Amino acid sequence: MWVFMVKQYKMTWQEFDGRCKMMAKKIKKNKQIKDIYGIPRGGLPIAVRLSHLTKLPITGDPKIQSTLIVDDCVDSGSTKTSFGGFKYFEVLVDKQKEQITDWLVFPWETK
Repeated sequence: MWVFMVKQYKMTWQEFDGRCKMMAKKIKKNKQIKDIYGIPRGGLPIAVRLSHLTKLPITGDPKIQSTLIVDDCVDSGSTKTSFGGFKYFEVLVDKQKEQITDWLVFPWETK
């Protein structure tokens, strides 16, 4: 029997909130962004927090030129590529840029 041990990084709610606040500062500077779309599942908690911080509404009908698309992380980049036509795309964690190789566990994924 094989047992694989995967290194995990467990993000705290404090870190989540800090990263969202940094993202919100950047978003507030861009007057072209009119609403936020959270990619289901991982992007939804981020979209809600950013909506509270920026006062931008959450949308279920994203517009290419004015909607900010948010997700929890960029790993392989496939989700980001599928939204490639959108002008604004942000993630909580860019594993490639931050050189993170551990499996990320977000606060909403823990018991």
